[in-house]
Amino acid sequence: MNNPKILILFTFLIATLIGNTISAKTNVDIYFPGAEGKTATIWTYKDLISLKREVVETVRFDEQGNISFKVYNNEVKNYFVEVRYLRITFLLEANKDYSINIDKVDFSNRDLYPKNVIGYLSPNFSISIKGEQGLELNKELDSLKLIFDDFASQNHLSLIRGNNSKHLVDSLEETSSKYIKIHTNPYLQTYANIQMAQFRKLSRQYGDDYIVTTYFAKDKIAYYNPAFMAYFNAFWTKYIDTRMRFSIRKKLDSVINVQQSYQSLSALVSEDPLLADDNLRELVILRNIPQLYFKEGISKKALINILYDISASKQNSEHKQIAINMRKRLENNTAYDFSFIDSNNDTLSLSSQKGKYVYIQLFDNECIECLAQMQYTNELYEEFDDIITFIHVSLDRSNEDMLNSIKGKAYPWHFVFLEDNYSFINNYQISVIPQAILIDKDGSIIDLDAVQPSDYFKDTFLKMLNDRKGNLNQQNNPMDGIRVR
Repeated sequence: MNNPKILILFTFLIATLIGNTISAKTNVDIYFPGAEGKTATIWTYKDLISLKREVVETVRFDEQGNISFKVYNNEVKNYFVEVRYLRITFLLEANKDYSINIDKVDFSNRDLYPKNVIGYLSPNFSISIKGEQGLELNKELDSLKLIFDDFASQNHLSLIRGNNSKHLVDSLEETSSKYIKIHTNPYLQTYANIQMAQFRKLSRQYGDDYIVTTYFAKDKIAYYNPAFMAYFNAFWTKYIDTRMRFSIRKKLDSVINVQQSYQSLSALVSEDPLLADDNLRELVILRNIPQLYFKEGISKKALINILYDISASKQNSEHKQIAINMRKRLENNTAYDFSFIDSNNDTLSLSSQKGKYVYIQLFDNECIECLAQMQYTNELYEEFDDIITFIHVSLDRSNEDMLNSIKGKAYPWHFVFLEDNYSFINNYQISVIPQAILIDKDGSIIDLDAVQPSDYFKDTFLKMLNDRKGNLNQQNNPMDGIRVR
C-alpha cells in the first residue's frame, strides 16, 4: 500500500523543483538619499508586445532612504522604479542579489523637471545609478550602447547617402564583436545583433528579406530584450494594414469580420513572402492586433476571438501568454479614478461624474494650440454641459502659472493643476500635448486620443450618440467576445 506521507513529500519536492525552474528569486536593495518617506512603485512589462504592465510591489522608503524588494524571474528583464516624477530603470538577472546606490535628488527642486518633458524623467536627465553589486550587466550594456551611439553620431548622414555604407557597417560589426568577445553575456550579443540589423537597414545595402531571415528567425526572437523587441515592433508596425500587398489587404476586413478566426487570418497573411514562417507570422499578427483594434470597419469582437484562438494554441507558450495579456488589456477599458482640487477649491474625481461623459484636455501656458482650443471648448460647454463634464488638466510648473493662463477668461468648466499626480500621466498614457481624452458615462474609456474641440468634436460626438441610439433595442449577447470551445 502506498504511503501517503511519502507521496505528499514527493509531490512537494516536484512542485518545488518546477517552481525553481520557472522563476528564481532576485533580491534588490536600493539606497536613494532624498527619497526618504516617499513611495516607490516597482513594475515591469508582462511582455514587450502587449506592453501590459505588472506591478511587482509598492513600497515606502525608510528614514534613511532604503527600500528592499524581491522579484521572481528566469530571464534578464527590465524593471522600473518610479518615485514621484523620476523613473529609474535597470536590468535584473535571475537568482542574483543587487545593491544599488542612486545619487541624491532634491525632489522639491522643480527645475529638475524640464518643461519640455511630459511624464516621468529617465535617469539620463538628472540622476545616475552608482556602480554597486549586481550591476555588471547594466554597466557593460551602457558601454556597448556608447559604441553604437558614437557610430551613429559620426556616420548617420554617410549611411543615408550611401557613402561607403557597407564598409562602415562592417567596421561597426567588427568593433562590437571585439567588445562581445570580452563581455560574453548572451544578452549583450542579442543587443548587438539587433543594433546591427538597424544599421544594415539604414545603409540601404540590405533588404527586408535579409533582415527578416537573419534577425527574425524563430531561434533569434528575444522576447525579453527591450532593444530587440523595440526594433521588432517598429519594423512590423501597421504592417498588415498598410504594407502588405493590396491584393491581401483588400480581403482583410472580410476575413477578420466574417471568419473571426486566427486560422483564417493566418492563411491570408501567409500569402506575404516575408511571413512564410508560422512562428514569425503569429507574432506579427499579435503585434498588429492592437493597431487593427481601433481601425474603423474592423470588428473588435472578431479580434478578441482571434486572441482567444492564439491563447488556446499550444504551439508557442510565449505567444499564448502575449495573447492573454493583450486580450486583458484591450478588454479592460475601465478608466482610472482620479481626484483633483479644481481652481474653485472644489474636489473633483472621476467617480463622482458617473452618469455623465467626461472630456479631458491637457494643456500648459506655453502650448499655444492648447490655449486656442479653449474658445472651441467654450462653445461645446454651452451645448453639452448637461451631459458632458469638461476638465482641463494643467501641466504647468505651478498652480499660479495655470491660473495666470486663464485669468480674466471666465471659463465655466473645471481647471485642475496636475502637480505631482504622475500616476495620472501614467494611467492615461500622456506623452504629448495637446491631448484629449473621452470617458463614457459608465466610467469606461472611449478614446485616449480623442479629437480636439476644433476638429469636429461635436460631429463625432453626435454620431456616436446616434449610433448608440440605433442599438438601444439590440440585446447584448453575454457571450460576445468569448470564443466558445
